[in-house]
Amino acid sequence: MTIYYVTFLFLFIVGFIYERLQLKKGAEIFIIASILLVMLVIFGFRHEVGVDWFNYIRVYERHVGDAWSFSTPEIAYKYLNVFSDMLGTGIVGVIFVSTLLLLLFSFAAPYRLGINPFYYMALVAPYHLVVSGMNLTRQSIAISIFIFAVTYLLQKRKLLYAFWIFAASMFHFSAILMLGFLFIDFKKRYLIPPLLFIVIPLLAVALKFYDQYLDTEMQNAGLILRVGFLFPAALLILAHKKKWIKMDLIRFRLCLVTVLMAPGLLVASLLSTTMADRFSYYFIVLAALLIMEQVIKSKRRSFDLMTYASPLLCVTAMVAFLIWHMGSGYIPQYEFQHLFSQK
Repeated sequence: MTIYYVTFLFLFIVGFIYERLQLKKGAEIFIIASILLVMLVIFGFRHEVGVDWFNYIRVYERHVGDAWSFSTPEIAYKYLNVFSDMLGTGIVGVIFVSTLLLLLFSFAAPYRLGINPFYYMALVAPYHLVVSGMNLTRQSIAISIFIFAVTYLLQKRKLLYAFWIFAASMFHFSAILMLGFLFIDFKKRYLIPPLLFIVIPLLAVALKFYDQYLDTEMQNAGLILRVGFLFPAALLILAHKKKWIKMDLIRFRLCLVTVLMAPGLLVASLLSTTMADRFSYYFIVLAALLIMEQVIKSKRRSFDLMTYASPLLCVTAMVAFLIWHMGSGYIPQYEFQHLFSQK
């Protein structure tokens, strides 16, 4: 597990240097691309890491054996497997490209908003890179594309937001529910039709597609650690209510959703802890993005809690990761192995 802690620390150190160099855009992109390449070589060639590693091999075999039939809406992930087989790279190629997509979109999203991408990635990495990225391969891609799509929503470029959400859903269909945010700035009286005729039907389809999450025998004890990140994020937003209510309507309502999501996921966990846990990852990366954007816009004041928002969330994430590391029975499956180190 040492590699994960080293990665968190490395991202913070690079972020600290990056923030103080005041580089031009070309130099910034070069540094980001260089660090992304290093992380790609490390994590893109992982071997037998994650609880679902062998399940993904079975998924690979199923997609390759049924290459030219439309058997899943997650068509992008299916043909990633098929083309990797055609190129002779097998599951290694699938994992490599999946990691590339995760890193590319996860770094690009904060960069588009002027947020230090290394600080952002370090903050969400315990959840997004390790617990999700090392195990939930398909969904980690969808989450990464989703947070990239959000940057267009914040710029009120809804067609591009919808395009990227559809792209995300072709890796993990759960992302299709995020289309609901297209209506987030509608007047209240106009929210009922899209809720009744678009959002609720999409939710029903998604629940049907992932009906295994509703199996009462599937329990996810890690949910409380994921939701545990969202409660401090909600408190940070509520602590700055005066700034919050002055935001544009899209940001205001995204913050409102973030505040409501922590208790909402706990309620959803009564139906399925696994389902609630899977959706928590989307809102962890969203909460971090919204808060870090406000951090860079806030004046630095010693008595202003928002000044310390990133360190507070970082401590929350690291404490949750340590608890998970010490208490989870799945840790042996996450112990890092690299393809190049295999005999």
